[in-house]
Amino acid sequence: MNAKHALCGVLGLGAIFFLAVHFSGVEDKANSTSLSENSATTSSNTMADSNSAEIITIPQAAPTTAPNEKKKDFRYLQERLTAMQERRPAINFDPEQVAAAIERDVAWAPLTEIPKELPLEPEEFTDGREFISFDSLKMETLMPGDRIRIPIQALGREYEVTIDKVEKHDYNSISWNGHIEGGDGQNYNASFTRGANLTVGGMDTPDGQYQLQATGDKGWIASSGLLFKHHSDPIDPNTVEPGSVPSTNTHTQ
Repeated sequence: MNAKHALCGVLGLGAIFFLAVHFSGVEDKANSTSLSENSATTSSNTMADSNSAEIITIPQAAPTTAPNEKKKDFRYLQERLTAMQERRPAINFDPEQVAAAIERDVAWAPLTEIPKELPLEPEEFTDGREFISFDSLKMETLMPGDRIRIPIQALGREYEVTIDKVEKHDYNSISWNGHIEGGDGQNYNASFTRGANLTVGGMDTPDGQYQLQATGDKGWIASSGLLFKHHSDPIDPNTVEPGSVPSTNTHTQ
């Protein structure tokens, strides 16, 4: 009897051990499957994040069309350069500088310091004329139909000159003739003549007549009344010789 009970006990323990091992293997397999699925999900999410990052960081293609086609249109610039070269065959104009000058719309700007190198009499530096930085390259680029602003500091205002005609003279000077549209319904004449280094001009405005003279890129403007008050005759633009740098003609009594 005791032997039989002992045998049954041994068989029972063996069954319990077998079941424990079997279920342990099933649980490990389930856990392993779960870990594999989690690993696959994590890997999938990582790839998705990586793909998203790549999409975000792809650089945008540069625009193929320039913001301002007129600035970059070589044909437009070439037409202007060709006309300038025909007028000044001895000068080689830089295309980049010409392109920049075309975009500017003002003929001169006031100077904060008096340019003492100008060909003026000592008293003329302090007689009230306005000293300016003259944009000579801008003047060279002008063609019929162009408009350019001319500020007059003494009046606290500026005018817009429309170029009507460009004329090349036999003695290597060029004149830009135009007009100012007055608010009174009248047109006022404006003319600028430039030689090799000297530019002179005369401008009729609704507020009176003004004269200009520039040597290189520095010069002055003044009202005709101021010049005549000091017995100084303005230069006639049509008598400018190439390379000449005359001063104003001061008369003594």
